Amino acid sequence: MANERQSPDTEFTAENEIDLVLGNANPNPERAGCPPRDVLVALARRERPATDPAYDHLIKCSPCYREVRALQQAAGERRLEPTSRSWRLAAAAALLLAVVGGGVWVVVSRSGKQPTVEQATQVEPQPQIASPAPETVTAQIDLRPYRVLRSDAAAPEQEPVLLPRGRITATILLPVGSEPGEYETQILDSDLRSRAAASGVAEIRNFVTTLQVTLEIESLPPGAYQLAVRRQGQEWRLFPARVW
Repeated sequence: MANERQSPDTEFTAENEIDLVLGNANPNPERAGCPPRDVLVALARRERPATDPAYDHLIKCSPCYREVRALQQAAGERRLEPTSRSWRLAAAAALLLAVVGGGVWVVVSRSGKQPTVEQATQVEPQPQIASPAPETVTAQIDLRPYRVLRSDAAAPEQEPVLLPRGRITATILLPVGSEPGEYETQILDSDLRSRAAASGVAEIRNFVTTLQVTLEIESLPPGAYQLAVRRQGQEWRLFPARVW
């Protein structure tokens, strides 16, 4: 049965492209599977951990998303995420949002081979369609608010960088004080095994050391990971990450 609540949709104002899309792309008029009102209030106030699955529900249910955003706007808040901007930055970088199997996936471009056909004088066969290439996601990852950790340091509680599964073309804003030059990046699992790696050259853009790399994480299962970054010849620095 749908949750009974007074919807604050009339108080919701879309402030950016993400509000426009997530506020309308996934209608759920029966409010099936929606968390109770007190949970939505806690999400709006950032009182629940970033790993709470209720946050995932918000990107799949426009009424709940609108309700949480309306609560935040009424309280003078502007952002949905608990403390980090990474989730909304990754989404804001997308050009299109496609609904696949009930979930929202950020899609920028997709390529694949065209089906081949035989000559007209022969019996026309069924077209042969190649498997689609991995989805490409363009995302910006801001590491400047994070505490920098060495690879041998114990990780404190920090909100994770949220990474959508796919082939990510990532623009990484490195921590303050990072020098330009050649950098390596890796996605590490809970056993600190490398699951994806890429390298690139960081340069100063608008007074921020910026690195652009492409990470292949379409095959990784959702869950907690570590984003490892280092300038060549220096120690690895680790940042909490979560693939969704």
